[in-house]
Amino acid sequence: MNSAIIFNNVSCKIDKKIILDRISFNINEGEITGILGPNGAGKSTLLSLINGLRNQTNGSITLLGQELPAKGKIREHIGVVLQETALYEELTIFENLSFSASLYNVPNPAERIMEVLDLLKLRNRSDQTVRTLSGGLRRRVAIARALLHNPELLIIDEPTLGVDSETRHSIWLYLRLLRSKGVTIIIATNYLDEVQALCNSVVVLREGRLIAFESPDALVAKSGYCIDLECGKEECKKIKEILTSEGTVLCTEESPSGLSIFIENNSAQEPIISLVLKSNLIESFRVRAPDLAEVFKALEERI
Repeated sequence: MNSAIIFNNVSCKIDKKIILDRISFNINEGEITGILGPNGAGKSTLLSLINGLRNQTNGSITLLGQELPAKGKIREHIGVVLQETALYEELTIFENLSFSASLYNVPNPAERIMEVLDLLKLRNRSDQTVRTLSGGLRRRVAIARALLHNPELLIIDEPTLGVDSETRHSIWLYLRLLRSKGVTIIIATNYLDEVQALCNSVVVLREGRLIAFESPDALVAKSGYCIDLECGKEECKKIKEILTSEGTVLCTEESPSGLSIFIENNSAQEPIISLVLKSNLIESFRVRAPDLAEVFKALEERI
C-alpha cells in the first residue's frame, strides 16, 4: 500500500517555542486517520504542516509523493474543512459552491456541484440561503465545498463539532463512502468514539510529542476496557481484595459511585463480572470503552 503522508522526525517551532517535537508516522492512501490530543497538544499545527500553511523547522514531510514545501500545485489535490465553516451567509448553498468552484477552476461546475450535493444529500436545499441553515447543514456544505475539486486528501478539523447525533452519524457515513472511493482522510477530533467508528489509525499527541500511532483497537487496549461498579466504599475495598489475584485486571480506580475496573481486553469481562456478582457486594454494573482522559493517562504511564 502506498503512503499518502510521511512525517520523518518533524519538529516545528513558533516564536522559539517547540510546538511539535520529532514527530514520525506514515499514513496509507485511502485510509482515515484520526489526530487526537488535548488542547495545546499541537493538533492544529500538525494540520497546518500537512496542508502547507506552515513549514516544519526540522525533519521532512512527504505528501502525496512530493516532499514539502512542494514546488508544484499540491494544494489542488487537498480539500480542507476548518472548524469555522467560513461560508457566505447571504448566498445560497449553490452560490457558495459556485464561487468555490470558480476558484479551483472546476470543469463543468454546475454538474460537479450537483454531484457533491447529491453525495451529501443537499440537492433539495441548493437554493436555501446559508444564514437559514442549522450547524449540521453548514458542516455538510463545508464538506461539499472541500470535495468540489475531487481532492486525493481531505483534512477535517472536528468533523462533527456542534451537530446533533443524527447529523453526526450521517457525516460518518459520508466519510466512509469517501474512503471507499480511495480518498485519504485526516480528522482532528476530541471524540474517542468517533475515532473508533471511522479511523484505520490514530496519531495521539501530548504537549507536542507523539505518544502513540496505532489502530483505535490497540489504543483502547492500552488503557483497557472498563467495568463500572456501583457500590459503597467498604464494598470497594473488599472487591479490590477479591481481584488481587486476577491477572487480566490492569488497575482499579474508586469513583463517586463506586469502583472502576480496567481489564486487558473485552473478552476478559465475563469472568470478572461473574466473580464480582458472586460477592453480592454491588448494586449494578456497566461495561464500557475507556474515555479519552483515561486513554491519555494510560499512555503517559507507559512513556
